[in-house]
Amino acid sequence: MDITEPLLQQRPFELNSRYMLPIIMLYLMATLAADVVAYKIISFGPLTESGATFIFPFTYLLGDVVTEVYGYKVARKFIWLNLICELIFAILVVTVIHLKSAPFWTYQADFDHTLGNILRFVISGIIANIVSDFLSVYLISKWKILLKGKHFWFRSIASTAISELFLNIICGFSAFTGTVTLFQVMQLAGSGYILEMIYALIFVWPGWFLIVYLKKKENIDVYDYNVDYNPFRY
Repeated sequence: MDITEPLLQQRPFELNSRYMLPIIMLYLMATLAADVVAYKIISFGPLTESGATFIFPFTYLLGDVVTEVYGYKVARKFIWLNLICELIFAILVVTVIHLKSAPFWTYQADFDHTLGNILRFVISGIIANIVSDFLSVYLISKWKILLKGKHFWFRSIASTAISELFLNIICGFSAFTGTVTLFQVMQLAGSGYILEMIYALIFVWPGWFLIVYLKKKENIDVYDYNVDYNPFRY
């Protein structure tokens, strides 16, 4: 079977938990890890970055892989499940941080300083990701049909370039305004975008090999003909 050609019939299929569970777990792991280190500001050569920038781009790669192999509907479920789990995670963390500390506990201020704003970052990220994540998988899906399944590397890099721009602008200003100066917010957003594009150029190739592997193992290559792209349908 030529994996670059669409299936003759868009037959129903059952997701293989052997592959899907590790993918969704990696997707969620990267998201939560990025949330925890979001307010760690890193100097990376000439760039000044949020710690989240070093981790979060992996979710875009996995989202592209899922959309390319399993289609937009599955990617949409991935995104919503991830956002819901991310919000619950942040609420749990903030709740525990604000519980009354034991009399001998002397590290409350450290927790407040390090993780006290995690809920703010997560809510900002959810708003940004509703725009950027769905835009990314929409472009991957639509361009796959337009280009007949070819040139994944171009589709992935181009969709990332557009969607990450929205992500950095929305999340950067909503998550960091008031914690650093306006110039530093702009610096974080701009540096984050540069690093994320470097990631996109590098990791698109292992992503393509993973796509080839999954298509062969799953014997499926979904093209999203007549798909409802409404992101708010589950």
